Amino acid sequence: MVSMEFSPGEPVPFGGQYMEVNAIGSRTGRMIFVSEGDEFPAAPRGYRWRPLRELSVADLRARAARYRQMAATARTLQAASGLRRLADKFDELADRREQEDQDRS
Repeated sequence: MVSMEFSPGEPVPFGGQYMEVNAIGSRTGRMIFVSEGDEFPAAPRGYRWRPLRELSVADLRARAARYRQMAATARTLQAASGLRRLADKFDELADRREQEDQDRS
């Protein structure tokens, strides 16, 4: 898969979740949700935005597990609920990716 990366200030070509990567392509841990047509937010020099759909199924499942662990220790019901929703979204992405991979086989 060819990596798609976008610079801060560029128009968003398709809405969804993106992760920030540094100048050498390593993930910084910062993630955003943007709509098509918006502009990508500011980032340090040389940093770019990459769609989350480029994460592997294993990466998506690991992120879901991490958010569920955080939800278990959240101090408020609102925080726990939000973290569980994020975990569910990552699992949904992983499920879709697995289905797409099966369909291509």
